[in-house]
Amino acid sequence: MRLKYLFSIALPIMLASVASAQIFNLYPASGAVNTPTKSVTLLNIETPFRCQTDDIRNQKIITSVKVEKDDFKLRLANTLDELPRYEVNGYSFEEMPLDEALQQLVEEAKIEVFTDDETYVTLNAKDIYGELSVVIDELTRAGETYYKYDAKQKGLYLSRRANFELKLPNNRVLMLGVLDALRGAGIENITPNWNTGILSLLLTREEEERIQELVTQIMKDGQLLVADTQVYALTSFNTNGNWDKIIQSFGADKIHSSNNGLMGKLLSMDHQTSSKKLMQYIRQYYQVTPISQGMAVVPNGWKMRFDINRCANAAYAQSQISVLLYPHLKKNGRIDTQVTIDSTSGELSTFKVNTAIDDELAVIGIPDQNNVGVELLTIMNLKLLRLVGGK
Repeated sequence: MRLKYLFSIALPIMLASVASAQIFNLYPASGAVNTPTKSVTLLNIETPFRCQTDDIRNQKIITSVKVEKDDFKLRLANTLDELPRYEVNGYSFEEMPLDEALQQLVEEAKIEVFTDDETYVTLNAKDIYGELSVVIDELTRAGETYYKYDAKQKGLYLSRRANFELKLPNNRVLMLGVLDALRGAGIENITPNWNTGILSLLLTREEEERIQELVTQIMKDGQLLVADTQVYALTSFNTNGNWDKIIQSFGADKIHSSNNGLMGKLLSMDHQTSSKKLMQYIRQYYQVTPISQGMAVVPNGWKMRFDINRCANAAYAQSQISVLLYPHLKKNGRIDTQVTIDSTSGELSTFKVNTAIDDELAVIGIPDQNNVGVELLTIMNLKLLRLVGGK
């Protein structure tokens, strides 16, 4: 007899685990034929939130978001029936797939194992002792698998993925930051509820661990960087634009730093009146065409990507240019950040800059990959989103 009916709780066991992950692509391709079916396919409720910046522009430099006790807790979405109270006495097996090992384990309890996947990790175990629920939990964890038990049908159901819910503070800017960080970590099978602040996720064990890591980091640090981002196409009135004259007219003393990349430069300067004046001087030498604007939001120490085509006008709907941010916020309000202009054909340029909250960054001199003689101008105004509440 491997199983003995149990009235007391036994000790857990420890097994090694095997990790696996799967990456999904959430975003549909742009520019498809606008048939009724395609129109529904291309609908993305997130886009209107991401592609407007008025809310951020009208907020203070530092915005605080209150965190409630139930926020940032990752929970299984489905309630599980309790397994019957049995004790496992010296169960051993060698080179056996997880589903077969579990079926052999619960056979005496007249429980049937059902599977959602074709194959499962092969495991070894020797002389396992403990409560049945603890043993099954450790075995499935070692096999990178989830289980749920149906007491009425006496069925144990195995799957490599499980449905989870992550409750966030009901703040859309914060939700964008968490979504971007999760996608940057390769987790894209996410459905946000913008009314309740709940993210519904279908996760593997490895993805669950990544989310727990992100949640721990956010709660420990409590800061997210918001980059109010605008992208313009610049067409010179002459053969070449003259950035020397633009900066001289604007005032070189207003530029905090000028950082070189593989191509172009990144200028750091004050926000508000300085940025408006800079654009006025640019228009003396270039025809300026707005092509995209939106919010790039990223937790401190994480990476995010702002795809220009996600919020672009029709002419740039197929653009494959992205702006990548990788910030590290300091205690004195300074920010060490890496800004990368990327494309599907490779990285165009990367800049590292030390700047401050509410500074403005301007990336100049990046050629438009699809239009000869056209430059891209990317301007980012930096703000801080801070979590408050509890500890």
